[in-house]
Amino acid sequence: MSAYGVLQVRGEVNQSGEVRDTLEMLNLGNVNNFTIVPEEDSYRGMVFKVNDYVAYGEPTADTVALLLRERGETPEGDSVDDGYVSENTEYDGVDELAQALVDGETTLRDSGLEPTLRLHPPRKGHDGVKKAASEGGVLGYHGDDIDSLLRRMH
Repeated sequence: MSAYGVLQVRGEVNQSGEVRDTLEMLNLGNVNNFTIVPEEDSYRGMVFKVNDYVAYGEPTADTVALLLRERGETPEGDSVDDGYVSENTEYDGVDELAQALVDGETTLRDSGLEPTLRLHPPRKGHDGVKKAASEGGVLGYHGDDIDSLLRRMH
């Protein structure tokens, strides 16, 4: 099993209550928030429902490790490093935790971290938040290309 990286790229203007609730269930509440969810039917349905507000795909462990080091937070608001991960989780470091997240073995919340990573807006901007990725925008499924967007936002 693997996992999806889900990034909210559109705000709440003209958003239905159903979409807003689904984004909250995915731990997304603001633009440029990112989370990782297991690739299960229930999450797949939620991601499909908010497809017009998010970009998603399968990030690599290297990208997730970079995001955790730079943007990850503990519940106390401290930054995430290898020492914190080895003391508070069953993993030896950030790289090992990132690989477990990408493989769908654990979640950010189960690892004792904040379930959402608050990312910086992308350098050089989005390619269009009203078009699908297949049409030159950023919405919807990116597959492995989600890494390039996430690396511009770290």
